[in-house]
Amino acid sequence: MLLRLALLLVIFVGTGARLLDLAGLPVWHDETFTLLRVFGHPAEALLHALDATEAISAAELLRFQTPDPALGWKATLQALASHPEHAPLYYLLGRITGGLAADPVMGLRGLAAGFGLLLIPAVFWLTRELYGRGLAPWLATALVAVSPVQLLYAQEARQYALWVLLVTAASAALLRACRGARRGAWWGYATLLTLGLYTHLLFVLMLPVHALVALAQGGREVRLHWLLATLGAGLLFLPWVAVMVFAPERIGEFTAWMQRPIDGARILAAWRDHLVHTFVDLGPAGLAEWGRILLLATLAWALWRFARSAPRVAVILLMTTILVHLGTVLGPDLLFGGSRSLHLRYSLPALLALALILAWALAQALEQPGPARRVAAFALVVLLALGLRSQLGILTAETWWTKQFSAHNASIAARANAQAPNVEVVASPSGVSSGELLSLAHSLDPEIRLRQPMAATSLAPAPQRTYYLLTPSESLRARFAPTHQITPIVPTWQWFVATPTADPIPDTGARR
Repeated sequence: MLLRLALLLVIFVGTGARLLDLAGLPVWHDETFTLLRVFGHPAEALLHALDATEAISAAELLRFQTPDPALGWKATLQALASHPEHAPLYYLLGRITGGLAADPVMGLRGLAAGFGLLLIPAVFWLTRELYGRGLAPWLATALVAVSPVQLLYAQEARQYALWVLLVTAASAALLRACRGARRGAWWGYATLLTLGLYTHLLFVLMLPVHALVALAQGGREVRLHWLLATLGAGLLFLPWVAVMVFAPERIGEFTAWMQRPIDGARILAAWRDHLVHTFVDLGPAGLAEWGRILLLATLAWALWRFARSAPRVAVILLMTTILVHLGTVLGPDLLFGGSRSLHLRYSLPALLALALILAWALAQALEQPGPARRVAAFALVVLLALGLRSQLGILTAETWWTKQFSAHNASIAARANAQAPNVEVVASPSGVSSGELLSLAHSLDPEIRLRQPMAATSLAPAPQRTYYLLTPSESLRARFAPTHQITPIVPTWQWFVATPTADPIPDTGARR
């Protein structure tokens, strides 16, 4: 009883962290496009504003991140259909919460945080269905509650918290329906399947996993009900399938970056970090090498013990969840080349399944007398303590690695703000430039101006002004060469600063 009370306290603290400091971490590239599409702003309008004769102020640019009375639900649907690689449910819900909140970023992050909160009871429900009424459901819920990865994606204005929630809830609903529950349980399962498909296209990976569970769990009636539920969800998903079918080139265009080749050593290092960050994420300092080795060894032991001794349905559900996601993300990277493995978010259901596996293995060891029990108790305390420490670090940090190439934008903005008003931000068009300008604008002084000229020749730099350059092309660099010195801003790869030189170099005809 004392252990469960302690676990309940940990669960309460870890779960509550999802609601703290939602505005703490910077708004990054992908989140800016969430806001852009949720409120129905055409991407073309953004590009036109950035390419106008006069640079646009940060305050004016941020209108593309807020609701516009002239852009209704039709505009939102058109914006979402232009990116069919992202299923629309989270974005449609975000249209409501973002429009109601005083700060749209808080509205959309708050929506994700709500789904992050619901994940905790969903995990307890699923593990009760898998493991019964023992200690394992409590351990699983505590490990997920303090998981730094789950906190990070519960505070991001993206669909990932909802995706993981629906994967968990749909799996629990299937197990309950397979136990001979009433027809309403199958209706509930079909509803969760439909919502999952409309949340993330990778939710489709759970269909073969659930098929194996249905085959293993019951007779002909269970299989028939599962088939009908799945067909019903598939039929309801057909409208979005039609959107994808009629815009295959759009999907290819917006997912082409996944084909960027990455060497095998970097892929393996990324997966090592994914496994560690599921339980411990101490920021730039990271976990000591020996600590990572111990954690990975513990996970290997848990997988071995789970595969040998866990309930059959649990092995089928959790192990196949890991395998299908591993095969979809890691497989193409190894076989054909690609960078999917660098992005932890595509493997969130697999990493959640791993936490549930570890919880079962620790619970089994804790219920045995002798040294195994003491080692398991020590491991559990360390994992929960490091998880809470990781969450504290995230909540007090200025930025985090999940912000990817936008991670340093807040510090870039602070540097530019200190030089206002004699400063301007200029970008060359690239695959990341408009999103990065939007990200930067969230932290910039409202009066600082930004632009993204489609032709570098349309820009005439002021000799005494400092410029922050984003992905500058050779032609843009040439415009600054006579009057400015260009220096890269470490540790970013995309940002440079152009500072006025003491003695401007004469222009020898660059404008001819």
